[in-house]
Amino acid sequence: MRGVYLTDVSEIDPADKDLLARMSPRRLEKISRLKKDEAKKQSIGAELLLNRAVSIAAPEIKRPVIWETDENGKLYIPDSNIYVNLSHSGKYAVCAVSDKPIGIDIQLCDKADMEIAKRFFAPDEVEYLENGGDFFEIWVKKESFIKAVGMGLGMSLKSFSVMDNVKYNGAEYTFTMYPAPDENYRLCSCGML
Repeated sequence: MRGVYLTDVSEIDPADKDLLARMSPRRLEKISRLKKDEAKKQSIGAELLLNRAVSIAAPEIKRPVIWETDENGKLYIPDSNIYVNLSHSGKYAVCAVSDKPIGIDIQLCDKADMEIAKRFFAPDEVEYLENGGDFFEIWVKKESFIKAVGMGLGMSLKSFSVMDNVKYNGAEYTFTMYPAPDENYRLCSCGML
C-alpha cells in the first residue's frame, strides 16, 4: 500500500473557521505560531491531505488524525501500522502514506547552487550535476530519503548517494520521481523496498 496526495494551497483561507475545525490540536498549535499566511496555507493543506490519505489507507482511524513527532521530528500516528510523511513548497503540499517507512519532498525550483552541491552532495552526485544533471532532482531525493529513515538533517547529506537505491540499517530504499504540478517543481518519494 502506497499513496501520494498533492494539493494546491493557494486558495486556502487560513482564517476559515470551518477549515480550522478540521485540524488536529497539534496542527492548530503549529498554525498559531506561523507568521506568514503562505506558511499557514501550506500547513493547513498538509493536514487536510494527511486526513484524506489516512481515511483511504486506514478508515478505522478517527479524524482529525491525532499525530505525534519522534525525537527527530518525524511525524507518526500512534497505535497504527501506517507510515506518513508531509512536505510543502510554494503553493503545493504533499502527503505520502505507506505500510513501510516513507518520505516525500516537493521543491519549488529556484536557482541551482553548485557550491551547495559540492559542500553537501556525494561525489557521484556532484559529477552528475557537472554533466548537466538536475540539481533539484538530487535535492528532493536526498530530502525524501532522510525523511523516510527519520533522521532529518541530523544525517550528513554527503554520507549517502541517491544515484541508485540506498541501503541503510539493513534495509533498501528506492526513489519514485512523480510528475510535478508544473515545470517549476520537483516531487519525489522514497520508500523501503
